[in-house]
Amino acid sequence: MVTFGQLRQVDLGGLNSAAGDFENLVRTWDLTRRMQNEVIGTVQQSGWHGDAAGLATAKLTWARDQIHAAFEEASAISKTLRDAHTELTAAKKDLDTAVQHATTDGLTVDGEGAVHWPPPTTDADKHDPEYTRSWQAKADAAAKAIGAALDRATEADLAAANALGNDTGSDGTVFNAAPVGGLPEEEAKEATFILGLGDKATDAQLAHLRTLLDHHSSDPRFAASFYGNQDPQTFLAKYGAMAQSADSANSTARSAAIKGIQQGLGLTLATATDSKQQPHVSDDWETRLRAGGAQQIPVPAGADPAHSPYGYQILANVLRNGKYDPHFLNPIAEHVTQLTQENPMRWDAAGKAAYPFTDLKFIGVPDKDGNVRGINPMSAVLEALGHSPEAATRFFHDAPTTYNPDGTVKRTGGENTYLTMLTDSGSRSLLLDQQYPPRPNPGTADPFDVTALGHALEAATTGRAYDDVNAPLPQHTRDMSSVMKQAVQLFGSTEGPDLLYGDKALFGNLNGSLGNMTAAYMADVQHSLDGTSTRLPTAGAPTGLDKNSTERLLAVLGRNPDAYGAIANAQQAYTTAQINDVIAHRGDHGDLTAAVQNVARPGGEVSGIITTAMVDEVYTKHAASDAAYNAAVDQKAGWAGKVWDLTGGKAAGAVPGVGGAADFTVNKIIEHVAESYKVDTHNAASDEALAAANKAQQATIDTAEAAVRDAATAAGLDPRYIDDLAPNAAGKVKDGYNSGVSNFKEATHV
Repeated sequence: MVTFGQLRQVDLGGLNSAAGDFENLVRTWDLTRRMQNEVIGTVQQSGWHGDAAGLATAKLTWARDQIHAAFEEASAISKTLRDAHTELTAAKKDLDTAVQHATTDGLTVDGEGAVHWPPPTTDADKHDPEYTRSWQAKADAAAKAIGAALDRATEADLAAANALGNDTGSDGTVFNAAPVGGLPEEEAKEATFILGLGDKATDAQLAHLRTLLDHHSSDPRFAASFYGNQDPQTFLAKYGAMAQSADSANSTARSAAIKGIQQGLGLTLATATDSKQQPHVSDDWETRLRAGGAQQIPVPAGADPAHSPYGYQILANVLRNGKYDPHFLNPIAEHVTQLTQENPMRWDAAGKAAYPFTDLKFIGVPDKDGNVRGINPMSAVLEALGHSPEAATRFFHDAPTTYNPDGTVKRTGGENTYLTMLTDSGSRSLLLDQQYPPRPNPGTADPFDVTALGHALEAATTGRAYDDVNAPLPQHTRDMSSVMKQAVQLFGSTEGPDLLYGDKALFGNLNGSLGNMTAAYMADVQHSLDGTSTRLPTAGAPTGLDKNSTERLLAVLGRNPDAYGAIANAQQAYTTAQINDVIAHRGDHGDLTAAVQNVARPGGEVSGIITTAMVDEVYTKHAASDAAYNAAVDQKAGWAGKVWDLTGGKAAGAVPGVGGAADFTVNKIIEHVAESYKVDTHNAASDEALAAANKAQQATIDTAEAAVRDAATAAGLDPRYIDDLAPNAAGKVKDGYNSGVSNFKEATHV
């Protein structure tokens, strides 16, 4: 192990020079070409024939191959030395930083790396237990940072020593034609060895594998070497045996290690299969992985293959982690979808094993009650798409590729019907699933898998991972908008709401994601309700939503608190942004009053639909509580900022006092949403439903008027003019709200 004193005092200049010398040697290497052209080529073209000529050519060719092997060896040594210098330099910097921070905090670090704090000097400090606790906490943090730097240096030192040994080889008579290559490749070799142990790996080895994956999951050299040097089917078998051993051992340490390894394997796989960076695994490797995914893998070793999990089930929890390249993920997603469509009960085989089902928990995901869900790998594929927006958009939009059972391509082209297939409510649903403890298969889509479908749709339409809540919303591409249009047409059709709401709503778990999608497309939603082609700008490629479908979808989503909260915040942010835009660019409009009215009215219509749905749900059907809705308004407040950033930038840059105070503007939007969309009238009136509806309408009108006043005041308009402008806009919002109420009743036959 590298000691504190060694790392503090080490001079890495010699290592840097050695790396540079080898790099220069490799860059200027010309011996292989010269040997071929000037020696072997000359002999071959000389006209010399006979046994002696053949023997000479063979020996010269062997010499050329040795010269090339020398180049490969030198190249690998060059990489190893440079990697070692980079890692040791970083470790030394980490150590220096840790010591500096410790000193700044009043601690001292001795020559052995031990951390000390000053003894108490006053009676008060001597008798104050908090004195020791506070210094102990600082010392522990410093010691942890110092230890991490030393661990990093030790890992680099050992990896360099192993890599150099493997680069040069053990044969002193020839050069190594296939050296490891460097530290990432050496550590990938070590990780491959541990994984290859399968269920024989010790707890310490599992912990080390987890550490290696954690450290190098984003390194293409490590990732491509780790996966590319393993046969995919062998990988599935060994990893399956390793993961299953944690379930059967009932060991907390092994289970925790496997959970971390699953995550590391997923992140590393995403790196290894990223075709946009070098190196990455080959297309052949990916094809062989699909072949292994479609086969049943004996787990544990020696188990009956007919009662063993499929490779895709073993891979499932790996795929739940990482953002994947469409080049890799979409063929898997399509293959699994097609295999499931062919036989929805295919994935039940693992549940019929002769050994206890509990030994295979690693192929599923425990829910909040401890039941194992997601035995069907469709849920994992959909989760992977949910983390991979580009892949998700292509999956639901592009012409499909049909695969043979072994994962090879059968044909391409045709209509993309994956969304329709995945929302089939019949007994052959692609989202059929098991759970443990076993229960009778209900023959319908499983809510766990339905939630995953929502995540995939959300990523496909919004352009960001469903759970990356802090990521900004990108402008909508034509393909993203096309998928959104599909979703609105499907769930906003005459029969669509029955999939989302009611006692037999098999796809009710989509409501939260559909609410987020609707929020992200608020521009298109209001555009469709407005009925014009140019008045309201969209966020990127227009979607062209059907008015009736949009109204029906809003009417059903308003019944779900999460969807309601997202839509409410998005509606107010978009409406406020458009009001700001009109007033900031009032010179572009012939009649400012009419222009403000036009952009304010559609927001009122959205509000009318969703608040009427909420009132009906809470006060008429008593199916939800006003507290749930009010909480959702607060929890989904982030959508106000996202939609403002997506649609309000133009106005914000031109309105005095707004461009530099966007947070202030968003905070005001959130306040207005809370005022207009929260309802609490218990014991306040004899007819609570009517009282809630009236309050919601008036609050919506007041909020729109306040938005106009805020924007007009910031733009410096005459107060008397503002007093005329704001009520006019509020009147249009009232018209829109009443229209929304009527549309809700028409859409739901209330």
